[in-house]
Amino acid sequence: MIDLQEMLVKNLKAYDKQRDRSQQVEVGPSSIGGCRRQVWHELKQTPTTNHQTESLAAILGTFIHSGIEKAIRRDDPFGDNFLIEVEAEHEGLKGHVDLFVKDLGLVVDWKTTKVKSLRYFPSQQQRWQVQVYGWLLEKAGHKVNHVALVAIPRDGEMADIKAHVEPYDSPTAEAGIDWLNQVKSLVANNGEAPEPTESVFFCSRYCSYYDPSGEIGCPSSKK
Repeated sequence: MIDLQEMLVKNLKAYDKQRDRSQQVEVGPSSIGGCRRQVWHELKQTPTTNHQTESLAAILGTFIHSGIEKAIRRDDPFGDNFLIEVEAEHEGLKGHVDLFVKDLGLVVDWKTTKVKSLRYFPSQQQRWQVQVYGWLLEKAGHKVNHVALVAIPRDGEMADIKAHVEPYDSPTAEAGIDWLNQVKSLVANNGEAPEPTESVFFCSRYCSYYDPSGEIGCPSSKK
């Protein structure tokens, strides 16, 4: 009898690895405001040390994004107002924007989460990310008025979907970009690795650079 769990896991991981975002080498807006140590390793192209990271939530998020992309096209029947999954780049910083509504000047980023995590939504990292998307679109010549984050709980109901909208603010975006530039400067000047900010519980499950020995990767904050 076929092992269905093994078949599904194998193919989900293979699918995830061949996606454009999985193959992206550059550090993008989604990493801004996260763990400085992880971004430092990404920039240094440190060999990954943790090959047992948990990716199901991220893969399900990808499928949900794909479904949303198809569903929302109903509100743009002529296909001339929505920019969906558009790539924007400026001065080496590249991002993939989930949705830009041109007539509203509205940037939208879909976030999949759990109901219990909604209390922390939106985080500073998420706000920086969507503001940087707005900054990239502005540099590409678009008029950006507002940015929005929409949290979709995988274990919730329609009523649990939560939207956060705020005015686009270039100084906020630039603060996030400055955060990234500080880490880039550390790497360029062979500075010491930043202190890790995440616990061993998180890193061992989700960080590709988790390394209990600390010889190559990161031993986590040990909390």
